[in-house]
Amino acid sequence: MKIQGCAEYVEFFSSDPPPPKEPWESPLERKARRHLEKVQAHKDAQKKIIEAYDPHKDPNASGDPFKTLFVGRISYDTTEKKLKREFEVFGSIKKVRMVYDQKGKPRGYAFIEFEHERDLKNAYKQGDGKKIDGRRVMVDVERGRTVEGWLPRRLGGGRGPGRMGKPSKKKKKKLAATAEKLEEKEKEEKKERKEKDKDKDKEKEKEKEKDRDRGRDKDKDDDEKKDKKAKEKDKEKEKEKEKERSKERDRKRDRSRSRDREREKKKSRRDD
Repeated sequence: MKIQGCAEYVEFFSSDPPPPKEPWESPLERKARRHLEKVQAHKDAQKKIIEAYDPHKDPNASGDPFKTLFVGRISYDTTEKKLKREFEVFGSIKKVRMVYDQKGKPRGYAFIEFEHERDLKNAYKQGDGKKIDGRRVMVDVERGRTVEGWLPRRLGGGRGPGRMGKPSKKKKKKLAATAEKLEEKEKEEKKERKEKDKDKDKEKEKEKEKDRDRGRDKDKDDDEKKDKKAKEKDKEKEKEKEKERSKERDRKRDRSRSRDREREKKKSRRDD
Protein backbone atom coordinates (compact mmCIF):
# COMPACT_ATOMS: atom_id res chain seq x y z
CA MET A 1 0.00 0.00 0.00
CA LYS A 2 1.35 3.36 -1.03
CA ILE A 3 1.40 6.02 1.70
CA GLN A 4 0.28 9.54 0.75
CA GLY A 5 0.08 12.85 2.62
CA CYS A 6 -3.09 14.54 3.94
CA ALA A 7 -2.25 18.19 3.18
CA GLU A 8 -4.85 18.43 0.41
CA TYR A 9 -7.61 17.43 2.87
CA VAL A 10 -6.81 20.08 5.50
CA GLU A 11 -9.36 22.46 3.94
CA PHE A 12 -12.18 20.08 4.82
CA PHE A 13 -11.28 20.04 8.59
CA SER A 14 -13.61 21.94 10.94
CA SER A 15 -12.36 25.32 12.20
CA ASP A 16 -14.58 25.38 15.32
CA PRO A 17 -12.90 25.66 18.76
CA PRO A 18 -12.19 22.31 20.48
CA PRO A 19 -14.75 20.99 22.99
CA PRO A 20 -14.09 21.53 26.69
CA LYS A 21 -11.88 18.95 28.29
CA GLU A 22 -13.76 16.47 30.45
CA PRO A 23 -12.30 16.24 33.95
CA TRP A 24 -10.77 12.86 34.75
CA GLU A 25 -9.06 11.60 37.86
CA SER A 26 -7.09 8.45 38.38
CA PRO A 27 -8.02 5.91 41.07
CA LEU A 28 -5.18 7.15 43.29
CA GLU A 29 -6.33 10.77 42.94
CA ARG A 30 -9.92 9.72 43.73
CA LYS A 31 -8.75 7.87 46.82
CA ALA A 32 -6.70 10.85 48.01
CA ARG A 33 -9.61 13.24 47.39
CA ARG A 34 -12.04 11.09 49.35
CA HIS A 35 -9.54 10.78 52.19
CA LEU A 36 -9.10 14.57 52.35
CA GLU A 37 -12.88 15.04 52.32
CA LYS A 38 -13.26 12.61 55.21
CA VAL A 39 -10.49 14.31 57.19
CA GLN A 40 -12.00 17.74 56.60
CA ALA A 41 -15.48 16.54 57.60
CA HIS A 42 -14.04 14.98 60.77
CA LYS A 43 -12.22 18.25 61.58
CA ASP A 44 -15.41 20.25 61.11
CA ALA A 45 -17.34 17.88 63.38
CA GLN A 46 -14.53 17.97 65.96
CA LYS A 47 -14.54 21.78 65.87
CA LYS A 48 -18.23 21.88 66.71
CA ILE A 49 -17.80 19.35 69.52
CA ILE A 50 -14.82 21.28 70.93
CA GLU A 51 -16.81 24.52 70.91
CA ALA A 52 -19.65 22.82 72.78
CA TYR A 53 -17.31 20.93 75.16
CA ASP A 54 -17.61 22.13 78.76
CA PRO A 55 -16.68 19.60 81.48
CA HIS A 56 -18.16 21.84 84.20
CA LYS A 57 -21.64 21.33 82.70
CA ASP A 58 -21.28 17.55 82.39
CA PRO A 59 -23.92 15.93 84.69
CA ASN A 60 -21.77 12.81 85.11
CA ALA A 61 -18.79 14.86 86.35
CA SER A 62 -19.70 15.42 89.96
CA GLY A 63 -17.73 15.83 93.15
CA ASP A 64 -14.62 17.83 93.99
CA PRO A 65 -12.21 17.83 90.97
CA PHE A 66 -9.22 18.50 93.27
CA LYS A 67 -9.92 15.22 95.10
CA THR A 68 -10.69 13.15 91.98
CA LEU A 69 -8.13 10.75 90.50
CA PHE A 70 -8.11 9.59 86.88
CA VAL A 71 -7.19 5.92 86.30
CA GLY A 72 -6.55 4.76 82.74
CA ARG A 73 -5.52 1.57 80.91
CA ILE A 74 -7.80 -0.52 83.10
CA SER A 75 -8.57 -4.10 82.14
CA TYR A 76 -12.10 -4.62 80.78
CA ASP A 77 -12.60 -7.37 83.38
CA THR A 78 -11.97 -4.99 86.31
CA THR A 79 -15.05 -3.92 88.25
CA GLU A 80 -15.68 -0.79 90.32
CA LYS A 81 -15.52 -2.86 93.54
CA LYS A 82 -12.11 -4.29 92.58
CA LEU A 83 -10.83 -0.82 91.68
CA LYS A 84 -12.08 0.61 94.96
CA ARG A 85 -10.48 -2.23 96.91
CA GLU A 86 -7.12 -1.63 95.18
CA PHE A 87 -7.06 2.15 95.78
CA GLU A 88 -8.46 2.11 99.33
CA VAL A 89 -4.88 1.49 100.42
CA PHE A 90 -4.08 5.20 99.88
CA GLY A 91 -7.09 6.54 101.81
CA SER A 92 -10.84 6.51 102.21
CA ILE A 93 -12.75 6.70 98.91
CA LYS A 94 -15.98 8.63 98.49
CA LYS A 95 -17.04 7.40 95.05
CA VAL A 96 -15.76 5.34 92.08
CA ARG A 97 -17.19 5.91 88.59
CA MET A 98 -16.25 3.59 85.73
CA VAL A 99 -16.87 5.03 82.24
CA TYR A 100 -18.93 2.92 79.79
CA ASP A 101 -19.82 3.40 76.10
CA GLN A 102 -23.34 3.54 74.64
CA LYS A 103 -23.48 -0.26 74.44
CA GLY A 104 -22.63 -0.64 78.11
CA LYS A 105 -19.06 -1.87 77.58
CA PRO A 106 -16.25 -0.41 79.72
CA ARG A 107 -13.94 2.06 77.99
CA GLY A 108 -10.87 1.28 80.08
CA TYR A 109 -10.75 4.29 82.40
CA ALA A 110 -12.43 5.50 85.59
CA PHE A 111 -12.59 8.37 88.12
CA ILE A 112 -12.03 7.88 91.85
CA GLU A 113 -13.03 10.60 94.31
CA PHE A 114 -11.20 10.57 97.65
CA GLU A 115 -12.46 12.18 100.85
CA HIS A 116 -9.16 14.01 101.50
CA GLU A 117 -6.80 15.76 99.13
CA ARG A 118 -3.72 14.29 100.79
CA ASP A 119 -4.99 10.78 99.93
CA LEU A 120 -5.30 11.87 96.30
CA LYS A 121 -1.68 13.07 96.33
CA ASN A 122 -0.48 9.77 97.78
CA ALA A 123 -2.42 7.79 95.17
CA TYR A 124 -1.09 10.02 92.40
CA LYS A 125 2.52 9.53 93.53
CA GLN A 126 2.40 5.81 94.39
CA GLY A 127 -0.45 4.38 92.31
CA ASP A 128 1.01 4.87 88.84
CA GLY A 129 1.99 1.51 87.33
CA LYS A 130 -0.06 -0.53 89.81
CA LYS A 131 -0.92 -3.95 88.41
CA ILE A 132 -4.66 -4.77 88.46
CA ASP A 133 -6.04 -7.92 86.74
CA GLY A 134 -2.81 -8.40 84.80
CA ARG A 135 -2.55 -4.81 83.49
CA ARG A 136 -0.55 -1.85 84.75
CA VAL A 137 -2.79 1.18 85.14
CA MET A 138 -1.89 4.79 84.43
CA VAL A 139 -2.77 7.35 87.11
CA ASP A 140 -3.28 11.11 86.74
CA VAL A 141 -5.24 13.95 88.33
CA GLU A 142 -8.51 15.08 86.78
CA ARG A 143 -7.50 17.81 84.33
CA GLY A 144 -10.84 18.51 82.60
CA ARG A 145 -12.14 20.74 85.42
CA THR A 146 -8.80 21.83 86.89
CA VAL A 147 -6.79 22.90 83.79
CA GLU A 148 -8.11 25.63 81.51
CA GLY A 149 -8.33 24.69 77.84
CA TRP A 150 -7.83 21.01 78.55
CA LEU A 151 -9.20 18.60 75.93
CA PRO A 152 -9.55 14.82 76.15
CA ARG A 153 -7.77 12.56 73.72
CA ARG A 154 -10.91 11.93 71.67
CA LEU A 155 -10.93 15.65 70.83
CA GLY A 156 -7.24 15.83 69.94
CA GLY A 157 -5.88 16.57 73.42
CA GLY A 158 -4.65 14.35 76.20
CA ARG A 159 -1.10 13.63 77.30
CA GLY A 160 1.50 11.92 75.13
CA PRO A 161 1.01 10.15 71.78
CA GLY A 162 -2.17 8.29 70.91
CA ARG A 163 -2.57 4.58 70.42
CA MET A 164 -0.31 3.24 67.69
CA GLY A 165 -1.67 0.44 65.55
CA LYS A 166 0.37 -2.67 64.82
CA PRO A 167 2.42 -2.25 61.62
CA SER A 168 1.79 -4.57 58.70
CA LYS A 169 4.21 -7.30 57.58
CA LYS A 170 5.55 -5.13 54.76
CA LYS A 171 6.20 -2.26 57.14
CA LYS A 172 7.87 -4.62 59.61
CA LYS A 173 10.13 -5.92 56.84
CA LYS A 174 10.95 -2.36 55.72
CA LEU A 175 11.67 -1.30 59.29
CA ALA A 176 13.87 -4.35 59.83
CA ALA A 177 15.71 -3.67 56.56
CA THR A 178 16.26 -0.01 57.44
CA ALA A 179 17.43 -1.00 60.92
CA GLU A 180 19.91 -3.49 59.41
CA LYS A 181 21.16 -0.83 56.98
CA LEU A 182 21.62 1.62 59.82
CA GLU A 183 23.50 -0.98 61.87
CA GLU A 184 25.74 -1.77 58.89
CA LYS A 185 26.40 1.93 58.35
CA GLU A 186 27.23 2.37 62.03
CA LYS A 187 29.58 -0.62 61.90
CA GLU A 188 31.31 0.74 58.79
CA GLU A 189 31.63 4.17 60.38
CA LYS A 190 33.10 2.59 63.52
CA LYS A 191 35.59 0.63 61.41
CA GLU A 192 36.55 3.78 59.50
CA ARG A 193 36.96 5.67 62.77
CA LYS A 194 39.14 2.88 64.20
CA GLU A 195 41.27 2.83 61.04
CA LYS A 196 41.60 6.61 61.14
CA ASP A 197 42.56 6.45 64.82
CA LYS A 198 45.13 3.75 64.03
CA ASP A 199 46.57 5.84 61.21
CA LYS A 200 46.70 8.86 63.51
CA ASP A 201 48.45 6.81 66.20
CA LYS A 202 50.97 5.52 63.64
CA GLU A 203 51.62 9.06 62.43
CA LYS A 204 52.08 10.23 66.01
CA GLU A 205 54.51 7.38 66.70
CA LYS A 206 56.45 8.23 63.53
CA GLU A 207 56.60 11.88 64.58
CA LYS A 208 57.80 10.83 68.04
CA GLU A 209 60.50 8.63 66.49
CA LYS A 210 61.55 11.50 64.25
CA ASP A 211 61.72 13.78 67.28
CA ARG A 212 63.78 11.17 69.12
CA ASP A 213 66.12 10.83 66.14
CA ARG A 214 66.41 14.59 65.95
CA GLY A 215 67.15 14.72 69.68
CA ARG A 216 69.77 12.00 69.28
CA ASP A 217 71.33 13.82 66.35
CA LYS A 218 71.32 17.00 68.38
CA ASP A 219 72.93 15.19 71.30
CA LYS A 220 75.53 13.72 68.97
CA ASP A 221 76.22 17.12 67.47
CA ASP A 222 76.47 18.63 70.92
CA ASP A 223 78.83 15.87 72.03
CA GLU A 224 80.94 16.33 68.91
CA LYS A 225 81.05 20.07 69.45
CA LYS A 226 82.03 19.55 73.07
CA ASP A 227 84.74 17.08 72.01
CA LYS A 228 86.02 19.55 69.43
CA LYS A 229 86.08 22.33 71.99
CA ALA A 230 87.84 20.10 74.52
CA LYS A 231 90.40 19.05 71.88
CA GLU A 232 90.95 22.67 70.92
CA LYS A 233 91.43 23.57 74.57
CA ASP A 234 93.86 20.68 75.00
CA LYS A 235 95.77 21.82 71.92
CA GLU A 236 95.93 25.37 73.23
CA LYS A 237 97.14 24.09 76.60
CA GLU A 238 99.81 21.95 74.89
CA LYS A 239 100.88 24.95 72.81
CA GLU A 240 101.18 27.06 75.95
CA LYS A 241 103.18 24.30 77.63
CA GLU A 242 105.44 24.04 74.58
CA LYS A 243 105.96 27.79 74.68
CA GLU A 244 106.83 27.61 78.37
CA ARG A 245 109.21 24.69 77.68
CA SER A 246 110.86 26.60 74.86
CA LYS A 247 111.23 29.61 77.13
CA GLU A 248 112.82 27.43 79.83
CA ARG A 249 115.20 26.01 77.26
CA ASP A 250 116.13 29.50 76.12
CA ARG A 251 116.69 30.53 79.72
CA LYS A 252 118.90 27.50 80.37
CA ARG A 253 120.90 28.23 77.24
CA ASP A 254 121.33 31.84 78.28
CA ARG A 255 122.51 30.73 81.71
CA SER A 256 124.95 28.22 80.29
CA ARG A 257 126.30 30.83 77.90
CA SER A 258 126.74 33.36 80.66
CA ARG A 259 128.61 30.73 82.72
CA ASP A 260 130.83 29.91 79.78
CA ARG A 261 131.65 33.59 79.30
CA GLU A 262 132.55 34.04 82.95
CA ARG A 263 134.85 31.01 82.81
CA GLU A 264 136.58 32.35 79.74
CA LYS A 265 136.99 35.70 81.42
CA LYS A 266 138.52 34.05 84.51
CA LYS A 267 140.90 32.01 82.33
CA SER A 268 142.01 35.08 80.47
CA ARG A 269 142.75 36.89 83.73
CA ARG A 270 144.79 33.99 85.01
CA ASP A 271 146.79 33.86 81.86
CA ASP A 272 147.53 37.56 82.13
